[in-house]
Amino acid sequence: MAVLTEKKLLYTVAFLDLFACSLIVPVLAPYLRSLGASHFTIGSLMSLYFGLQLISSPVIKNCSGAKSRLFILQTTLLACSVFYFILGTTSVLPVVFLCRALLGMFKHTQTLCGSMLAEVLPPAEQLEMQKTLTSFGTFGFVAGPAIAGNMLELHRGYQRVCYIITVIFLINFAIVYIFLQNSAHERRNEEGDNAMKLKTSSPNVKSKKNMESMSSIRKAKEHDIRRKRVSEEILQSVTDLLCINWTFYWDVFALKFLFDFTQTVHLMNFAPVLRDVYNTAPRWIGYTVALQGMVGTMSSFLIEWISIFYKYDTNYTQRGLHGFGLFALSFLCLSLAPNWTYMFIFLLPLSMSMSLLKSATAEMMRQRTVLDKKMPITGLGQSVFSAARLFAPVCTGLIYDMYGFQGTSVLKIVAAGIATALSYFIFLRQVQDKKKM
Repeated sequence: MAVLTEKKLLYTVAFLDLFACSLIVPVLAPYLRSLGASHFTIGSLMSLYFGLQLISSPVIKNCSGAKSRLFILQTTLLACSVFYFILGTTSVLPVVFLCRALLGMFKHTQTLCGSMLAEVLPPAEQLEMQKTLTSFGTFGFVAGPAIAGNMLELHRGYQRVCYIITVIFLINFAIVYIFLQNSAHERRNEEGDNAMKLKTSSPNVKSKKNMESMSSIRKAKEHDIRRKRVSEEILQSVTDLLCINWTFYWDVFALKFLFDFTQTVHLMNFAPVLRDVYNTAPRWIGYTVALQGMVGTMSSFLIEWISIFYKYDTNYTQRGLHGFGLFALSFLCLSLAPNWTYMFIFLLPLSMSMSLLKSATAEMMRQRTVLDKKMPITGLGQSVFSAARLFAPVCTGLIYDMYGFQGTSVLKIVAAGIATALSYFIFLRQVQDKKKM
C-alpha cells in the first residue's frame, strides 16, 4: 500500500512540475523583450540555463540513498518557488539572469522523481513509468502555453504567471514534505519488518553489534563512492568522446545533432516570429504553441501506422530520408507562409516529420551500436542532444538580431537540407551494401 501511495505522489509531483514549466514558455521571451533585451541576450540566457542543467545533472543523479534524494527534492522545489517568485517581482535584467541560472542548477524534479520511481517500481514496470512521465510532459505542454497566453493579455500577466508557478512549486514541496516523506517512511518500515522476519527465521543470525558495525562501514564506503562518482562521470564522458570511433559513428551523430539543433532553433524562434512577423496576440501565440504540441502528440501515435509502409526498411534509413526531406520542405513552406493560417497548415507536416525523425534517428543510433559492440553510445546520444540545446539558442538569437525572420528561416532550411543530403548518402550506402551481400 505504501509503495502504491508513493508512486501516485511522485507522478503527481512530476506532472505539476512539467505543467508549471510549460506556463513560462510563451511569456518569458516577450517580457524580456519589454525590458529591452535583444534576441541574442534571450538566447544566451536559454543556453546558460541548459548549460547549468547539463553540469549540475550528474551531481543530482549520483545522490545515493532514498533519504538524500528526498531531502534534495524538497530543497530544490522550495528553491525553485523562491526563484520564480523573484522572477515575478523583478524588472532588472541581471536579476532575471541570476534567477534563471539558479533555476538551471536547481530544477531537476524530473530526474529526482524518475530515480525515486525506479527505486519503488520493479524493473518490468520502469519502461511504462518513462512513457507515463512523457505523456505528462506532453499534456502539460499542451495546456500550459494556452493558459499562459491568455493570462499574458491581463494586467501584469507575466507576474501572475510567475506567482502561479511559485504556488505550484510550493504545493509540490508540501506533497513531498508532508505526504511523500510519510509514505517513504512507511515503506522503509515495511521493508525493515520484512528483513527482520527473514533474519529471525534464519539459523545464522548475526549479533546486533556486528550488524551495526557492518552498517556503519557500508555507509562510510557509500559516502566515499558518492564523492568520487560525479568527477568520475564527467571525466568518463570526456574520455568516451575522445575514444569513440568517429569514422564509424560520425554520420549518425551528425544526423542527430542537425535534427536536435534545427528543432531547438524552431522552438526558440517560434513565438518571436508569431509576434513580430504575423502580429499575433499573446493569447493566440499560446494557442498556437499548444496546437503544435497537440499535433506532435497525435503524430507520435501514428508512427506505428506509418511503419506499415516501411516493411523492408529494417535499418530506418529510408524513414530518415523521407523524414528529413519533409522536415526541410516544411521549413521552406513556413518561410513563405503569408499569414497565420498558412503557417499553421505547414506546421502539420513539420510535426509529423519531427515525430518520425525522433524514432528514426534513435533507432539508427541503436543499430549502429549493435554493429560496434566495443563501445555503447546511448549516453553520448543524450550528450549530442544537450550540445544542440546549448548552441541553438545563442545561434538563433544572434542571427535573428542580425537578419531577422529571414535569417533564422535560412538557418533552419540549410541545416535541414544538409541533414537530408546526409541521410540520402546513408541510404545509398545501405542499398549498395545490400547489393553486395
